[in-house]
Amino acid sequence: MTLVLRFGAGDAARCRFAVSPLQETMSALLVLNAPSRHAWYLPWLRDIQDVVAELHLGLLGVAVPVRGHGPDFLWPSPTSPLTTIEDDLAQVQATEPDVVATELAEHARRLDPRTVPVHLYRALTGDPVDARDKLVAHQREAWRILIAPLWDRIRGLLDADITTRARQLADGGLEGLFANLHRRAKWESDALRLIGLRRGGIDLRGRGLILVPTAFGWPKLGIGPTSATSDTPPALSYPMLGAARLWDPGARSPAIARLLGAGRAVVLAETLVPSTTSGLARRVGLAPATVSQHLAVLRDAGLVTAERRGREVLYRQTALAAALTSGMRLDSPAVGPS
Repeated sequence: MTLVLRFGAGDAARCRFAVSPLQETMSALLVLNAPSRHAWYLPWLRDIQDVVAELHLGLLGVAVPVRGHGPDFLWPSPTSPLTTIEDDLAQVQATEPDVVATELAEHARRLDPRTVPVHLYRALTGDPVDARDKLVAHQREAWRILIAPLWDRIRGLLDADITTRARQLADGGLEGLFANLHRRAKWESDALRLIGLRRGGIDLRGRGLILVPTAFGWPKLGIGPTSATSDTPPALSYPMLGAARLWDPGARSPAIARLLGAGRAVVLAETLVPSTTSGLARRVGLAPATVSQHLAVLRDAGLVTAERRGREVLYRQTALAAALTSGMRLDSPAVGPS
């Protein structure tokens, strides 16, 4: 099956990037609800075993599906790369009661009442204002426990992804952007074909497309809203670059730390994803001036390169650095010239 997004005049200029703390939260809940289907996240699942006991999802646990579709209003489309969790929750809180009632009723029909506690099933199909308020409260709690402790690091990687993708869009247009976005996203004849999603077509109608990198959505693509009559531009979520940096313990090899010093080692590990000084500083928890000093030393040592793109400078690992951080031999055929 293939979903086709048709671009018309003005749609390319209206493509933009955004982040969503709430989308990360909801995606993390899907991982938590079906851990056996998300082996990629096992390091995170091990790390949160103790704190999960504090998480009482209540109505939200019933509203989040293990498979298939859930209520759209719980997954609002972000509008900015600066979106905060409070921005996202405010969108959910502002959902009209009739929309809440309709979407929760549709969701309830997909559930087996025998598997849902009676009081939660009644809450799902009862007063929509009360249900909406409870769901927002549960979303805020899930954010606090599951995502907030990781958010600075996640946000740094999201920023790095957006910087890289925005440059691809500027340099190569939509064809350049979508060439490496996802193996199931194919750009052909002024249309983006999303393989594996439901069959159909969406005419963007000058609304453009919101591109949302995600840490917890790997390896899938997601899109919404898909209504032909909606004035809201569709939001396409895709796995961010460098997601392994969140979980990979090898990124901080003790040997590399002894060789370079702990600060430089962690900065070097993070440059696997092309990044700005400020983005690196946010991810590693160091002052920008300190990160800048580490980058200068790493550059002099031939471990990172610096490429100016407009007013920004992107730093990335060289092949020598990749060999050091991965434990590969420097004469390995896999290590090419920098």
